[in-house]
Amino acid sequence: MDQADSKWSDALPLVLLGICSTIKEDIGCTAAELVYGTTLTFPGQLVNYEPTTHGDSTHFASRLLQMMQNIRAISPREYNNPVHLDKHLETGKFVFVRVDAVKKSLAPPYEGPYKVIKRTHKYFTINKNGNNETISIDRIKPAFYEAPQATDDNTANKQSLPSIAKKQEEEEKLSTTPSCLTRSGRPIKKPKRYVHFAILKKHN
Repeated sequence: MDQADSKWSDALPLVLLGICSTIKEDIGCTAAELVYGTTLTFPGQLVNYEPTTHGDSTHFASRLLQMMQNIRAISPREYNNPVHLDKHLETGKFVFVRVDAVKKSLAPPYEGPYKVIKRTHKYFTINKNGNNETISIDRIKPAFYEAPQATDDNTANKQSLPSIAKKQEEEEKLSTTPSCLTRSGRPIKKPKRYVHFAILKKHN
């Protein structure tokens, strides 16, 4: 407290602790014992100091070496999860390619179909926009398309010709024979869009 750069207020708690813990000669006890019935614990008594004994460094090194030799590395786990591959990839001529880039909203996840040029176990070579590109097998799936049904053109023409000829004859009759006349005697021709309804009405 006699130092010029020290503050007595910072040392006041330690001074008060010393006053309370000092034995008074007239009563033979401290002020803390009169108030609390027991002595106060000093900060130095909170920590038990035990001198450290340095052992033999050679023995420590040998133990450390033995423990490190007993450590065994853990082998990595093997993942044998089967990957599903469509069987049609082996024979399909066209495939779709999954788009892994960032897509806009409502964008299709696949693009194509593209023709297969070469196939292996890991990748496919496809013809994309006139260029051959190598694509991983994980990004492709087979493309299916509906084969056109084979029909006999001659039979279809034969079945359609009579109906067309009959319809044309009925239209000519309606156009040549007017259904009604004006007051001056001029025939009234119905629009062609009403011819079909007139034919149905006549048959009914």
